[in-house]
Amino acid sequence: MKIVSTGSTLSSSEFHEKKKKARRRRLYIYIAGILALLALLTALSRQERFLISEVEVDGAKAVNQDEVVSIVQSRLGGYYLWLLPRSNFLIYPRRDIKKSLFREFPRFASIDLALEGTRLLSIVVVEREPFALYCASALLPENAFQCYFLDENGFIFDRAPSFSGPVYFIYAKDILIEEPLGKEFLTLSEFKPLTNFVDNLSALGIYPLSMEVGGEEINLILPRDTRIKWRRSSDLEILYSNLEAFLKDDAIKNQENFLEKISVFDLRTNNKVFYTFK
Repeated sequence: MKIVSTGSTLSSSEFHEKKKKARRRRLYIYIAGILALLALLTALSRQERFLISEVEVDGAKAVNQDEVVSIVQSRLGGYYLWLLPRSNFLIYPRRDIKKSLFREFPRFASIDLALEGTRLLSIVVVEREPFALYCASALLPENAFQCYFLDENGFIFDRAPSFSGPVYFIYAKDILIEEPLGKEFLTLSEFKPLTNFVDNLSALGIYPLSMEVGGEEINLILPRDTRIKWRRSSDLEILYSNLEAFLKDDAIKNQENFLEKISVFDLRTNNKVFYTFK
């Protein structure tokens, strides 16, 4: 009989072969066990009682609920790795559904998904409220076209119908925003101070209709085509104080219908208010 040396231990080649076969046998049993477990889990995951079969939507007013349900059902269709159903209540694609709904419906400000039992998926949405309009042009508010709703944070979320008269304040840019749905008009840090500035002007008897934001300057359009212009980098609190002091000066305040006579208020020079008559 042939003897094989393995360091300090001597064993036969037949013994080594038996050990290899035993290891292979254990490996086959291990693989078979995994496959059997996977088959069991697959069978259980496909049982109808564990599959989401109904989708309920609450809070959608402007958005068609049937469209929401259709998108959710499409995300629940199919399988993971061709084995596990995506509609199983334990492994349904929660993040994918929310991401798809936010992409398809920018009007949604928030989306909450919750299971009621194992078969009903409840979706509660909160829609954005129209705050103003983003339009292709603001220089002539009465002729504004290609308009979209934006919310109080400057987020453009839906197409707007045509309005007769100044129903909403209008924001525009000198360079058109391509495919504006789902985009910000301006960053929140720049948009909020502008909206506050516009709101505070009512205390001075000024009621703007629209605003055009350029790369360097901003034009605010008032009734009768009166305009206020300033540098985009200016401090709005200082601008407001300067304008307030100017309008409350006795020489200006005592002039009848002064605002209606003005063509442009120019605030581009620090601590100065220049104006031109129509």
